[in-house]
Amino acid sequence: MDREPSFDESNFVITQSNQDAFEYISKWPQWATNNIVLFGDVGVGKSHLAHIWLKKSNGIKLDLVEINTKTIEKYKNVLIEDIDGNQINYNNLFHVINLIREINGSLLLTSKLSPTSLITIIPDLNSRIRSFSPVKIDTPDDYLLEIIILKIFSDKNIIVDEKVIKFLLRRVDRSISDIILLIKRINEKSMEEKRPITVPLVSEVINTSNNYE
Repeated sequence: MDREPSFDESNFVITQSNQDAFEYISKWPQWATNNIVLFGDVGVGKSHLAHIWLKKSNGIKLDLVEINTKTIEKYKNVLIEDIDGNQINYNNLFHVINLIREINGSLLLTSKLSPTSLITIIPDLNSRIRSFSPVKIDTPDDYLLEIIILKIFSDKNIIVDEKVIKFLLRRVDRSISDIILLIKRINEKSMEEKRPITVPLVSEVINTSNNYE
């Protein structure tokens, strides 16, 4: 069974790829604007950094299924994740953006896409989002990538040899989403064949995956 991820600030590894984003988010409430879009590829640490801000600001996370105006007015600082997802209620998002402006609160959105690339069915909402400050987390460097790979295995309660990590680092793409999928396949093969996760097993999974591309 996978473990719940930890969003403690002490567990956030700062490297060249995410330092600017970390420093900007940490400046709250001295942001250039009250509204931020934190964006980057899947798995680069957007949720982790967003939850660090959530704790710092004593804010609330919304899922946009239902909007409780009194709750938003009470907390004033709001996190909404994955606004580029398929299940986002854009009417509610538009309402929250306007409400945050009225109460002079802060709004942090996370997305795989930059504010200028986000397009919804509501033109006025697109205009609002483009006015947000863009804060990007870049593709991870080797050091952070190793930490991420270790964390993905750890979240699945899997301990792997350092040789496996180094082998993966030399052969994986920089896409975190691809790495997550690859590790899922590695774990599945390990369980199906009742084999430990070793370099030969990982090599087999990578070769099989490449044959399907």
